Amino acid sequence: MKLVALFLAVIVTALALSCDSEQPVAPITTLSLKKVAPSTDNTCQDVVRDHDKGKKDAHVVLLCAIQSPGPLPVSQGQKGWVDGSHYYLANQSNKTLDIFDADALTLTGRVGGFAGNLGAGGGTALTNGPGPSAIAFSDHRTAWVSDGNSVTWIVDVEAGTILGSVNTSIAACDGGTATTHYCGRANEIAYDPEHQQILVQNPSPLAVAAPHGAIDTYASIINARPPYNIVGTVAFPNRRGQEAPVYDKQTHRWLTAVSGRQVVTAGVVTELYHQYVAVIDPSVLPLTVEKQFDIDCTALGITVAVTPANPTGRTFGINDPPNAIGPDQNMVIPGCGRPLIMNAATGAFVNSGITQVGGGNETWYNKGDKNFYTTVGGFVGVINARTAQWTENVDAVGGANPAAWARKNRIFAIVNASATATVCTAFGYQTTGCIAVYGHEGKADKDEPDADDDD
Repeated sequence: MKLVALFLAVIVTALALSCDSEQPVAPITTLSLKKVAPSTDNTCQDVVRDHDKGKKDAHVVLLCAIQSPGPLPVSQGQKGWVDGSHYYLANQSNKTLDIFDADALTLTGRVGGFAGNLGAGGGTALTNGPGPSAIAFSDHRTAWVSDGNSVTWIVDVEAGTILGSVNTSIAACDGGTATTHYCGRANEIAYDPEHQQILVQNPSPLAVAAPHGAIDTYASIINARPPYNIVGTVAFPNRRGQEAPVYDKQTHRWLTAVSGRQVVTAGVVTELYHQYVAVIDPSVLPLTVEKQFDIDCTALGITVAVTPANPTGRTFGINDPPNAIGPDQNMVIPGCGRPLIMNAATGAFVNSGITQVGGGNETWYNKGDKNFYTTVGGFVGVINARTAQWTENVDAVGGANPAAWARKNRIFAIVNASATATVCTAFGYQTTGCIAVYGHEGKADKDEPDADDDD
């Protein structure tokens, strides 16, 4: 990747590209790109060389760790992503998108100037959500990076230029003045290669009018080619959160995970809204939820302790489905505190009984070894995507949000800086944070072809 040798500061007026001509415009923001000299510490590279690709059916083991780049310790490492031969880290602590060579395991570039670890709900550009949050690629050089203030940046990571930005604010949560920004951050994001569109979520918008209560979570679908216009938006009534979308090439549909909730009044449940996976046909305008796959944890036999605040013992919570659909249309839905295996075409549960590891936040499907990965509770959980069965847990104290490089079957987990021991401790990176690198034992057969990371 050819990144510019010096900081390239580009002032870009964020584009308010939408079907709604009154849509608020994102604030003017400066992003910068720079090339970073590779680290001189070859320890991690030396270790992984002995596990090149690994035997894909062998145990997964911790290989080494990459130090999180400063200057500040990484306490808010959000999401990791692999594209081509690079690993990307959304680093809110340093307001950067960090770019690593997935083979050499060295930091090679950074995009700076994002919102950073800002709060939300305050109504101003400095209290309208953190970033960067997530990343997707419409091709190997064009990155879409979600940020605070409902902005998604479009970055050419090879040429070192900012192509533009899109603001997904809507009038219901943004009054268009300096003190009425309540749409929050743009968060989870994914790419549809068939229609060449990007789906961006605004998970936690608030009403413009005081007391600025939560309003329906919504998503925007954006043309991934110039002029980067918003094709349409879709809201999810009575829901207050949303997690990672994924495009299913088999059904030609978007799938996005929508959070559930219940309202308890005087010890009685007065409102109940199940979490579900929304199915959206991008070819039908205006955009609507075509159907939904409900996730009723109680019906699955998954409950929590009964309390006055939760008299039914219902459990909620849904997190990020994988980056891609696995074999037989299976995908992981981290819901009810478990990694639920669901059929993406029908919504049927293939396996709801995995209890050896929790659902975690971000999950990943690795085409190289055909495993799902989740990181929670001090473990990297390995799930065989072909059989929909848990395989093993690998120590990952402090680790979260895995991503895998299919070509070499390397799994990366984000570990934030900590005052107590983590998997970074053994490598001397506990106080700075690190990216833990995992792989399969042994070496792959010489005649085994490389996997392609592309969908």
